[in-house]
Amino acid sequence: MFLSLSEIIGLMIEFVVEKSFTTSEDIVWRIVRDVNSIPNYWKGVRELNVKEVGKNVYEGKIRFAFPSSGKVRIIVNDDERLITFEYLDGPIRGYNKVKVSKGKISSEWRVTMSGLLKLIENWNRDHFMEGTEHALERILNAALNSSP
Repeated sequence: MFLSLSEIIGLMIEFVVEKSFTTSEDIVWRIVRDVNSIPNYWKGVRELNVKEVGKNVYEGKIRFAFPSSGKVRIIVNDDERLITFEYLDGPIRGYNKVKVSKGKISSEWRVTMSGLLKLIENWNRDHFMEGTEHALERILNAALNSSP
């Protein structure tokens, strides 16, 4: 069965990954909110070149692990312990919201792919989910190995 053009255009990658932890939420949040360390944990981000354009709002270029770049806005909300990656331009559009609360870290994705990447969106969804699981595990491992 083939998808129509309108069905392909409307496809979206949506999922949530959640991990529980017993270490300090303050330490986990400190790692998550460190914009400069994002490529250390999120291996799909090869390079991040952003500057602060407002209080806890960063904008700039993102270079992905696959050979492509885009424009990103990162919003750090300390009150809610939420960091939002808004993919504004490039092969990915939409958002990833990472939240730390009550012994849990979660990542909620809602993005669309552009161009030929849309044709392999199901594979991309699985790949993004696996990458997200690994990123959250790397963050939690770093928190376990950090001192308060």
